[in-house]
Amino acid sequence: MKHVDVAIIGAGPVGLLLAIEMAIAGVDCVVLETLAEPDTVQKALSLGPLGAEVLMRRGFSSQLDALEARTRAVMAPFMQRGGWGANEESKPRFSGHFGGIPLLTQPIDRSRPTRLIDQRFLQEFLLSEVKERGIPLRRPCTVTDVQSNEESVTLSLQDAHGRKEALACHYAIGCDGGRSFMRRHGQFAFPGTAPSLAFYQVFAEFADPDQTPPPGWLMQPGGVLAYGPVPGRLFMVDFSGPPPKELREPAQSQVEEALARVCGYPVPLKAFRGGRCWTDHTRLVDTYRKGRLILAGDAAHIHPPFGGQGLGLGLIDAANLGWKLAAVVHGRMPETQLDSYEAERRPVAREVLDNTLAQTALMRPDPQSRALRALMAQRLSDEGESATLSSRIKGFTLRYSLGGSHDAVGRLVADQPLCDGRQLYDLMVTGRGVFLQARGVASGRKNRFPSSIVQGESEGKISCLIRPDGCIAWAGEGNDVSGLDDAMARWFGSNLRGADLTGSVT
Repeated sequence: MKHVDVAIIGAGPVGLLLAIEMAIAGVDCVVLETLAEPDTVQKALSLGPLGAEVLMRRGFSSQLDALEARTRAVMAPFMQRGGWGANEESKPRFSGHFGGIPLLTQPIDRSRPTRLIDQRFLQEFLLSEVKERGIPLRRPCTVTDVQSNEESVTLSLQDAHGRKEALACHYAIGCDGGRSFMRRHGQFAFPGTAPSLAFYQVFAEFADPDQTPPPGWLMQPGGVLAYGPVPGRLFMVDFSGPPPKELREPAQSQVEEALARVCGYPVPLKAFRGGRCWTDHTRLVDTYRKGRLILAGDAAHIHPPFGGQGLGLGLIDAANLGWKLAAVVHGRMPETQLDSYEAERRPVAREVLDNTLAQTALMRPDPQSRALRALMAQRLSDEGESATLSSRIKGFTLRYSLGGSHDAVGRLVADQPLCDGRQLYDLMVTGRGVFLQARGVASGRKNRFPSSIVQGESEGKISCLIRPDGCIAWAGEGNDVSGLDDAMARWFGSNLRGADLTGSVT
């Protein structure tokens, strides 16, 4: 029987990023994927700020720039038209939406922007990175059974030819999406709301050019219609009820029937190139971990695709789990450290599910919902109201409950320049934590930090201890280091043994 430290089930963006995190931390892992080839169906078209920063902290900033340029090139025919173009002040037009109501661009959107990146392009990049790092990726490879105990997990595998084998691992991570085998086989409860509508995302042209809708979100008598920003992309929300369970790839006639229900009149199509259909399950697992079985991404939470939150939510799951799992596998931290993964990430997922439910309500075609929508649109035309909701949708209000009195503790840190000319994220490429010292508070004696911590100096007013996932674990002002020793012990299994702040940085 083969053995590996960590088996990751699912080669989507979440599973691939987790594998990269494992490789950076020196953990032996394998990725197992049922599909023989990557899914090429259009999914997310943007990546939120915090999801993008997960990748920036591992040195992928230039790659994100290239992926965004590639995506914008594809969108070019739509980006300068109406609902998808730039506004009159030449600010970025896309700064998010709430139920199709545009959110006003905020100053923070320039320093921590939402990135227009096609999920398919991101997955291609992550796959190439996994290959370059020599991380084993087995496809097609189906997990047919899972047996776990207090010591290990045994996975039963089957390849495309029916050959079977067993794989033993210390931990098995289910990153296998909304239909997760790992979630079902591990008997994780998955409560939530019943389906009530149908989503369609297809590629087609309109038979009558005069019926081609303008780019952007359009409220219709029976639901919502959105055309673009990728040429030929048609997105619909049909409130007549959920589609048949077996309907995943609708035929042209079925899409035209849905169009007629949504628009209230026949809308024939031509050059139909297919697409997908799904419904609005909104569900969250009761727990993210059962012993050595752990879930991440859509395997743990599913929701309507409003606000482009799902991809980033899963990537941040992987970032939060990865370094903790590595520390446990290497024996630097006890297994109880993994409890903080669920404690921190489940409330975030709960909030995303709640706001997507609210967005669904704002899109319903009944008179009451349309009146509520008009009121909400009026409120969101106010700069302050829009800024508040925008911050919630993009995750800027995220704050894990880590204790400590300083407001910065528990928040995900933004990139920033250091005194030596580097950027903060430059220090985080190797997956280590950072002690970021405020300039001018040094005492002249060198701190004794473990090798899992790198030091830097900033122009900021506070000093802080930053975990590998970008979360601020401790913050203090001046020479006050009260609580720092406890934070070091809690998150890195080490302490300063009485040392104070110093001017020596690396």
